[in-house]
Amino acid sequence: MTQYSGNGGTDGANMVMFWPENLPEEADTMLRNDPISFVDTMREEGRVIWFYCDGDGQYAVTVFLDEDPPGELRKFMVDEEVYPDVRVQGTTYFGGLEYMYQEDDGMIQEFPGMCNTIDLPEGTYQGAVYRTDIPAAFSRQWLMQRMGTSRYRILHWQQLLSKAAVFGAVGVLFAFFFLVWYVWLVSVGAVALTFVAAVLLARSESCREAIVAIDEFTETFPEYVVVLSSQSPASLEEPESEQLAMPVG
Repeated sequence: MTQYSGNGGTDGANMVMFWPENLPEEADTMLRNDPISFVDTMREEGRVIWFYCDGDGQYAVTVFLDEDPPGELRKFMVDEEVYPDVRVQGTTYFGGLEYMYQEDDGMIQEFPGMCNTIDLPEGTYQGAVYRTDIPAAFSRQWLMQRMGTSRYRILHWQQLLSKAAVFGAVGVLFAFFFLVWYVWLVSVGAVALTFVAAVLLARSESCREAIVAIDEFTETFPEYVVVLSSQSPASLEEPESEQLAMPVG
């Protein structure tokens, strides 16, 4: 199966796939002045893919070229958006709208993990873009089957301890002004122990295996799916039409 995967992130709740060589010379200026209008115009021309985005964070995408996504992924694909012509020219980037550029890639240089490249072949394709809606229960079940119940529970506890350490640290800072000193010191000690426990669990073999499993899940079930076809639907239907038009007998 011909597929390409990538990941990126956004702090502005907008994810795009773009090609700098596709953009006009004044793109950098237009992106600074009115990025939404500019990207909308580029999307209509097939020069940019603009993804539906729920909010800030990290996202993964898989592009299927002249292939259908597997059935286990298709059942979670929603919000189809058709792109009659997607122009793939030069290097493909996937990341937040704020990292889109034509010549000035300063933001990518400063935050390289937020906008990454995908090695797509050049060409003009028909595209269909989806986001995935994967139930949390399915994610848990998949990870438990992949990791085993005991390792999954260790990962769960590590995540809980990490959150508790963060909230605890914030809490003791505020509590400094309200608690007597010895109660405050006990609170600090409790937060420190929680932090140490979270770090030790994160370094355990179980958590390392969990990270591998989570990466595998993200690659199998990305937040976005792009299906590109180098043949239009009309050309795919031509053989059938010709066969129906053949004389009988």
